[in-house]
Amino acid sequence: MTPQLEAAIVAIQPLSPTERQQLIQILVQSIPLSNSQSDLETLNAQFRQGITLRQLLATQTPKTVHDPKDLAADFWSEEDSIEDFLDFLRQQRQALI
Repeated sequence: MTPQLEAAIVAIQPLSPTERQQLIQILVQSIPLSNSQSDLETLNAQFRQGITLRQLLATQTPKTVHDPKDLAADFWSEEDSIEDFLDFLRQQRQALI
């Protein structure tokens, strides 16, 4: 922490919480937009305009799936049965009624 920042922190200690909040708002408003914020605004504008599928394909490299088995995930544990899961799901749904 720089000496200037330490001095600023000491200087704001007597301020009330409301005054501190006002100071934060003033400081935030005085900071110019960063490149990442302007980039985000540009991307947002592009999203709202919409782009064609060809333009989207030009910016991305989607992977073609030839076998649905490639999409399968091995996350179901051996000790948990599908029946146990379905029983749990039914109980949860009944609790909502």
